[in-house]
This record gives sequence, C-alpha cells and structure tokens, in this order.
Amino acid sequence: MSETMQTKASRAGRAAAQATEEAMETVTTLRPELPSSLVDLFEKSVARAKDAHEKVSSIMENSTEAFEEAFNCANRGSAEYRAKVMEIARANANLAFDLAREMCEAKTVGELFESAIAHQRRQFDTAATQVKELSALTQKVVTETTEPIRSKMTEPFKLAS
Repeated sequence: MSETMQTKASRAGRAAAQATEEAMETVTTLRPELPSSLVDLFEKSVARAKDAHEKVSSIMENSTEAFEEAFNCANRGSAEYRAKVMEIARANANLAFDLAREMCEAKTVGELFESAIAHQRRQFDTAATQVKELSALTQKVVTETTEPIRSKMTEPFKLAS
C-alpha cells in the first residue's frame, strides 16, 4: 500500500511540475507587447512629471528658506519692539515721578498748577515722539520681515514658468 501511495505522490508531483511549466509558458505568451507610441507617451509623461517635481521641490525649498528668514526677522523685530516699549514705559514712569517730586516741592497753589501744566506739555511732547518712534520701528520690522518673502518667493516662480 505504501508503494501505491508513493507512485501516486510521484505522479502528482510530476503533474504539478508540468502544470507549473505550462502556466509559465502561457504567461509569457500572453504578455502583450506595448506599442512604441504608448511607450513614448509614457516616457514623455515620466519626464514631465520629473521636471514638475524638480520645479516644485525648488519652489518649496526657496519658500521654506524665505519663511524661515522672515520668521527670524519677525523675532528680532519683536524683541526690538518689546525693548522700545519697555524704554517708553521707563521714561513715562520717570516723568510721573518727576511730577510727584515737583508737586511735593511746590510751595504755593500756583506752583502746583504750573508744575501740572508743564508736566502735561512734557507728556504730550514725549507721547508724540514715542508714537513716531514706535511707528518708525513698526515700519522697519514689517519691511524687514516681508523682504525675504518678496525677494525669495518670486525667483523660483520665474524659474518654474
């Protein structure tokens, strides 16, 4: 009985090998050849895709650099602006202490009013100067922050077109 099973197993093995061989032949003979025009079209499409990818990569790289530089400029500008605001606050506090000292030193009501009016004039002049300084600083920060974006973002788009 074991001989019969061995014979059946060897026959089944040979049949499977033969079926596999026939299947391989069928696959190779069924594989259609692509027309050359389709191959050319595919190659052109791949070339265009590679070109588009290179252009987009260049644009993204330049954009990233531009935004990093703009972000750094904005951080520096923000630090300058904070320092200026602190300087203004310190100056205003000093003016307030000067007013308090002058009012304490006043000997008459007239001197008291004179000190208050002089303080108001100084405060108005100081506020006008401070607003001009903050405005100029804001303009400078905005210009420096947007410059990298304006300059670096136009170049890659010109190259890509």
